[in-house]
Amino acid sequence: MSDALVDETRPGDRIRVLIARLLGVGFIAYLLVSLSGIAEGAQILAWWWTPLAVALVFVPGIGLFVATLAAPSCIPMAAIASAAGIPLAAALWLVAWDGDTLDGAVRGTWLSALGGLAGLCAALVWRPLVTLTVQFVAAISVATIDQLGMFGRDASLADLFYAGVWAFGFTALLAGAVIMALRTGTVLDANRQLLERSAAETAAAQAREHERSRFDALIHDRVLTTLLATTHPDHDGRLAGEALTTIAELDLAAQDSERGGDILAPRLVEQLSTIVDDLGETVSVTVEEAASAYPAAVASAVGGAMAEALRNSIQHAGPRHGRRVALDLYRDSVRVIVSDTGRGFDSAAVGPGRLGIDVSIVRRMTTLDGGRSEIDSRPGAGTTIVLEWSRPS
Repeated sequence: MSDALVDETRPGDRIRVLIARLLGVGFIAYLLVSLSGIAEGAQILAWWWTPLAVALVFVPGIGLFVATLAAPSCIPMAAIASAAGIPLAAALWLVAWDGDTLDGAVRGTWLSALGGLAGLCAALVWRPLVTLTVQFVAAISVATIDQLGMFGRDASLADLFYAGVWAFGFTALLAGAVIMALRTGTVLDANRQLLERSAAETAAAQAREHERSRFDALIHDRVLTTLLATTHPDHDGRLAGEALTTIAELDLAAQDSERGGDILAPRLVEQLSTIVDDLGETVSVTVEEAASAYPAAVASAVGGAMAEALRNSIQHAGPRHGRRVALDLYRDSVRVIVSDTGRGFDSAAVGPGRLGIDVSIVRRMTTLDGGRSEIDSRPGAGTTIVLEWSRPS
């Protein structure tokens, strides 16, 4: 568990660090409340045991707390040292014991309060079976020296067995709770990774569908329309301009797919104005801030939908009717209004499947994140198409 791999936004890592921190606080608290017991216990032991036992038990425990704050990569090492220090200190107690008993002691040695911490520390780094084994060894060894410290050589095997089993049974419950908490964190991490992978796959599928819809609309709007126009006389000389615009839009679509970056407001105005100019119309422009930047997908979607709206107007309203294009660029939104004074149509009667309206305008804008469109037309009252994009919050 290196620093680079410890991410406290992940439930498993957060739970592990929190448990380690609580255990570290426990070691510090036990040190403070055990000072009198440490001094009392030294009376029946060799001089070297007390400083060695304090170092074996409390130094790794305090290090565990420090590691949670400053160096999470050191948590496993501190946890292993803490888990091993307690039973090791208990084993060395048997070597240092002079055979006497603790005067007036009714609660055993000062290690008795720390026996349960060994298994809790072991749970941070080892599997449940190893953790419970460590806890068993720690509980039995601490219970044994407690009985010897209180009753000396008069302690019976039955008392030693009973005390060890009771200590292990009680502390094993705590170790089991920690094991379940850590396992829950692991499950949560796995579920989170699964959800993130699923979200990424869904986003990729949506992106592919968006690209497919965008190119479907482009093929219909530009390529097929231009090819179809070649079958009719070109009286007003529009065909050459439309062909050049088609090539330019295909190049722009390819560039958008590759770069997917942002474009500044002046560049967006230039791109959209070029489309309007190529179709022989004029546009009024409002720009709030020239430094505003917009995703390249906005230019592609809005430009394609606007071009289709103009072509529909020219085809159905006729060249004699007036058309107006208004382009408004704000810091976090884009709005394009295409209106004409033609014969109009019943927008409620236009069903899905009409490529010019459904695919090339409505669906193109709805697949754009933050995009929408509105078509207002009535027979004899002209048509107004509003294309809007707002930056997602």
